[in-house]
Amino acid sequence: MLQSVLQRGPRTAFILVAAGMCGWAQAQPSVKQEAKDSACSNIVALSGNVSINCSSLTAAQRKLIESIPAVLNKILSNQLDPDAVMEKLDEILKAVNPNVPAKTYFCNGQWRTAGPGPSAAFQITLGGDDRAFQEMAQLNNSHEYAELLKFCRTQIDSAPEWLTPYLFCSLGHLALGNSLKAREMLSYYDSKTGPAYESPPCRQMSDYLHQRLQ
Repeated sequence: MLQSVLQRGPRTAFILVAAGMCGWAQAQPSVKQEAKDSACSNIVALSGNVSINCSSLTAAQRKLIESIPAVLNKILSNQLDPDAVMEKLDEILKAVNPNVPAKTYFCNGQWRTAGPGPSAAFQITLGGDDRAFQEMAQLNNSHEYAELLKFCRTQIDSAPEWLTPYLFCSLGHLALGNSLKAREMLSYYDSKTGPAYESPPCRQMSDYLHQRLQ
C-alpha cells in the first residue's frame, strides 16, 4: 500500500495522512469519556456498598466524584481524624438537606431511621440485627481478646455510627494491658452515646470500664 501511495504523488499522500489525523481527532472525545467512566467506576468500587451508574451522572456529580482523590489526599497529608471529617460532612449534609432521615443505632446493632420517606412525609424504618453484637460478646466471654479487637475494628470501619464496638474494643484493649487505648475508645463512646444505649449490656460494659479505668 505504501508503494501505491508513493506512486500517486505527495499530494495524495498528504490527503490520506490528513484524513487519518482527522479520524484520530474525532475519536478523542470517546477516549476521554472512557477515562472518566473508568475513574468513576474505580472510586465507586473502593467506596463499598454504594450503587452509582457512572454513565448517568450530571456534570456536577461527575465533578464531585473527580474531586474525591484530592479530598482524600488533603485528609491524609494533613493527618486529619477520619471520624471528625465524617462528622463535619454529616453537619454539611444536614445543613444542605435538613430532611434527610436520621439513623439511630441501638446497643445490639439494630437501627432505626426516622424522617421523610418515598411514600410518606414521616416514616420510621427498622433494620439491622444482633449477629455482630453476639460475635463480639462471644469473643469477649471466651477471652479471645486479639480476635475481639480485629472484629470490633471491622465493625467500626463498616458502621462508625454504631457505638457498641467501641465498648468491646475498650474491653479488649483493657484485657491486653493497653489502658491508654481502652480510655480512648471509652472516651469516644461517652462523647457520642445517648438513650439508645441505655439497655443493660451497654450500660453494664460502660459502668465496668469506668470503674476499671478511673
